[in-house]
Amino acid sequence: MSTAYAYDPVRRPGPIAPPARPLPVRPVESEPSTERALGTAAATRVSPATRPRVLAGAVVLGGAVCVVVAQLLLSIGTAHGAYRLAELQQRSDVLSHQQQVQTEALQSLAAPQHLAARAAALGMVPEDSAAYLDARTGAVLGSAAPAR
Repeated sequence: MSTAYAYDPVRRPGPIAPPARPLPVRPVESEPSTERALGTAAATRVSPATRPRVLAGAVVLGGAVCVVVAQLLLSIGTAHGAYRLAELQQRSDVLSHQQQVQTEALQSLAAPQHLAARAAALGMVPEDSAAYLDARTGAVLGSAAPAR
């Protein structure tokens, strides 16, 4: 047993991972005309081994930006919908109250005492004797006399 484990009882031995090795970069030989122009005997350039990493990183970053923008637009739309819903509920409450007020006003106008007062204002007089018309026979039931 190692002394490091004796001092730290929480630390447990784990699997030993091999050290990470960098990807090999293969030198690409240049053309002989380039070697003469550069003045070196063995002019080499590094192959674009990092290009796929940069491209993949750009794609991931672009995707993350698209997700953030979509989330922002959805949040704005949801908030706008919530405000619109609250506005429509308030309008519905106001219209419901107006309907209730108008229904009560109609019921008060349809009350018998109000109808009698309006009829008297128009010059109508109440009749003491009632007369009815039978719709089947066309006969008048009761005494039909003009009102005074």
